[in-house]
Amino acid sequence: MIDNREVDSEVPDIISNLQGNTLLVYWYMLRNTRPLGAREIQRGIGLSSSSLALHHLNKLIDLGLVGKNKHGSYIIKKRIKPGLLRFFVGSGKMLIPRFMFYAIFNTGLLISCLILFSSVLNAISVVLLLSLFICTLIFWVETFRMWQSQPL
Repeated sequence: MIDNREVDSEVPDIISNLQGNTLLVYWYMLRNTRPLGAREIQRGIGLSSSSLALHHLNKLIDLGLVGKNKHGSYIIKKRIKPGLLRFFVGSGKMLIPRFMFYAIFNTGLLISCLILFSSVLNAISVVLLLSLFICTLIFWVETFRMWQSQPL
């Protein structure tokens, strides 16, 4: 069972220790919702050896984020959102940038306003449509940038 609660006092300590390859291992485990072995994690991230993957897994176990199941595979025990993960929603293969929701909403609003103001085009409607277009464009650019900034 995964504990989704975050205890405010211990999360900053965990986040400060969750960096580099350890963070990549955690990110990889969040993207793959099934139990994983050290060799599978090593191959998935591109680490040089499975012992290096074990080292990072042990760091995650010490932080209380990862545990072992009865078969010896590693599973997520606690979900936190350090660094870039704060800007994503969902789990597993469905980690979606938050900006995508804003982009979709603004796109719908822009299309609705285009339909609504198509018959009456005056200075106010042009300014409204132009500002909506700029906001929509900014949200889609930010969504694309966040999607590209994922480490895996």
